[in-house]
Amino acid sequence: MTTSPNACCYCGIEKREHLQRWKPLVGWHQWTPPTQEQIKARMITRRAEKDA
Repeated sequence: MTTSPNACCYCGIEKREHLQRWKPLVGWHQWTPPTQEQIKARMITRRAEKDA
């Protein structure tokens, strides 16, 4: 399963489930909105998986 288009830009976890998380290279972080490029790429990936 792919990451939701609106999940955290660093770790891919949904905002309502996020709280504070650890990610290598980023460290402890709060939910951060994804960039428009990340949203588009995630949507394209989800569509491709759906069609497969």
